[in-house]
Amino acid sequence: MKSLALACLLLFAAAPAWAGDDGQELFEAQCAGCHTLTGHSTPSGPSLKGVVWRKIADLRDFQYTAGLKAAVGTWSPARLDAYLRNTQSFAPGTDMFWNITDAAERKAIIEFLAHR
Repeated sequence: MKSLALACLLLFAAAPAWAGDDGQELFEAQCAGCHTLTGHSTPSGPSLKGVVWRKIADLRDFQYTAGLKAAVGTWSPARLDAYLRNTQSFAPGTDMFWNITDAAERKAIIEFLAHR
Protein backbone atom coordinates (compact mmCIF):
# COMPACT_ATOMS: atom_id res chain seq x y z
CA MET A 1 0.00 0.00 0.00
CA LYS A 2 2.86 2.38 0.80
CA SER A 3 4.34 1.86 -2.69
CA LEU A 4 1.03 2.92 -4.24
CA ALA A 5 0.94 6.00 -2.05
CA LEU A 6 4.52 6.80 -3.06
CA ALA A 7 3.65 6.38 -6.74
CA CYS A 8 0.72 8.79 -6.36
CA LEU A 9 2.92 11.25 -4.48
CA LEU A 10 5.53 11.20 -7.23
CA LEU A 11 2.85 11.64 -9.88
CA PHE A 12 1.35 14.66 -8.14
CA ALA A 13 4.67 16.20 -7.17
CA ALA A 14 5.34 16.63 -10.88
CA ALA A 15 1.97 18.33 -11.45
CA PRO A 16 2.04 22.10 -11.96
CA ALA A 17 0.52 24.45 -9.39
CA TRP A 18 -3.15 24.99 -10.04
CA ALA A 19 -4.43 28.41 -11.07
CA GLY A 20 -8.01 27.61 -12.09
CA ASP A 21 -11.13 26.80 -10.11
CA ASP A 22 -12.86 24.19 -12.28
CA GLY A 23 -13.74 21.23 -10.07
CA GLN A 24 -13.46 18.59 -12.76
CA GLU A 25 -10.02 19.75 -13.86
CA LEU A 26 -8.91 19.96 -10.23
CA PHE A 27 -10.24 16.46 -9.58
CA GLU A 28 -8.38 15.12 -12.59
CA ALA A 29 -5.15 16.89 -11.61
CA GLN A 30 -5.19 16.16 -7.88
CA CYS A 31 -7.43 13.15 -7.21
CA ALA A 32 -7.84 10.92 -10.27
CA GLY A 33 -4.39 9.37 -9.90
CA CYS A 34 -5.71 7.38 -6.93
CA HIS A 35 -9.52 7.68 -7.08
CA THR A 36 -12.19 6.89 -9.68
CA LEU A 37 -15.74 8.08 -10.28
CA THR A 38 -16.83 4.71 -11.69
CA GLY A 39 -18.23 3.22 -8.51
CA HIS A 40 -15.33 0.76 -8.34
CA SER A 41 -12.41 1.41 -6.00
CA THR A 42 -8.76 0.92 -6.88
CA PRO A 43 -6.06 -0.50 -4.61
CA SER A 44 -4.86 3.06 -3.95
CA GLY A 45 -8.18 4.77 -3.21
CA PRO A 46 -11.92 4.32 -2.85
CA SER A 47 -14.28 5.37 -5.61
CA LEU A 48 -15.53 8.90 -5.06
CA LYS A 49 -18.73 8.36 -7.02
CA GLY A 50 -21.54 9.47 -4.69
CA VAL A 51 -19.11 10.37 -1.90
CA VAL A 52 -20.97 13.50 -0.78
CA TRP A 53 -23.40 12.38 1.97
CA ARG A 54 -22.12 8.78 1.82
CA LYS A 55 -21.27 7.13 5.15
CA ILE A 56 -17.56 7.46 5.92
CA ALA A 57 -15.51 4.30 5.14
CA ASP A 58 -18.57 2.50 3.79
CA LEU A 59 -17.48 0.95 0.49
CA ARG A 60 -17.08 -2.81 0.63
CA ASP A 61 -14.52 -2.93 -2.17
CA PHE A 62 -11.90 -0.83 -0.36
CA GLN A 63 -9.77 -1.55 2.72
CA TYR A 64 -9.93 1.59 4.86
CA THR A 65 -7.41 2.49 7.55
CA ALA A 66 -8.34 2.34 11.22
CA GLY A 67 -8.46 6.16 11.33
CA LEU A 68 -11.20 6.31 8.72
CA LYS A 69 -13.03 3.29 10.11
CA ALA A 70 -13.16 5.11 13.46
CA ALA A 71 -14.72 8.22 11.88
CA VAL A 72 -18.48 8.40 12.31
CA GLY A 73 -21.10 10.09 10.20
CA THR A 74 -21.26 10.96 6.54
CA TRP A 75 -19.07 12.83 4.10
CA SER A 76 -20.85 16.16 4.34
CA PRO A 77 -19.27 19.02 2.39
CA ALA A 78 -17.88 20.37 5.69
CA ARG A 79 -16.32 17.02 6.62
CA LEU A 80 -14.84 16.59 3.15
CA ASP A 81 -13.40 20.09 3.43
CA ALA A 82 -11.81 19.28 6.80
CA TYR A 83 -10.43 15.98 5.49
CA LEU A 84 -8.99 17.47 2.30
CA ARG A 85 -7.47 20.37 4.25
CA ASN A 86 -5.56 18.04 6.62
CA THR A 87 -6.09 14.32 6.17
CA GLN A 88 -3.96 13.27 9.15
CA SER A 89 -5.73 15.64 11.51
CA PHE A 90 -9.13 14.34 10.40
CA ALA A 91 -8.21 10.63 10.39
CA PRO A 92 -4.84 9.91 12.02
CA GLY A 93 -2.97 7.14 10.24
CA THR A 94 -4.90 7.45 6.98
CA ASP A 95 -3.00 6.43 3.86
CA MET A 96 -4.15 9.56 2.04
CA PHE A 97 -1.28 12.00 2.02
CA TRP A 98 -2.54 14.69 -0.34
CA ASN A 99 -3.70 17.84 1.49
CA ILE A 100 -5.35 20.62 -0.48
CA THR A 101 -4.48 23.84 1.30
CA ASP A 102 -6.36 26.21 -1.02
CA ALA A 103 -9.96 26.67 0.19
CA ALA A 104 -11.27 27.60 -3.27
CA GLU A 105 -9.78 24.45 -4.78
CA ARG A 106 -11.31 22.27 -2.04
CA LYS A 107 -14.69 23.91 -2.56
CA ALA A 108 -14.55 23.39 -6.34
CA ILE A 109 -13.60 19.71 -5.97
CA ILE A 110 -16.35 19.09 -3.40
CA GLU A 111 -18.95 20.81 -5.59
CA PHE A 112 -17.82 18.68 -8.53
CA LEU A 113 -18.06 15.50 -6.44
CA ALA A 114 -21.53 16.47 -5.18
CA HIS A 115 -22.84 15.91 -8.71
CA ARG A 116 -21.16 12.54 -9.31
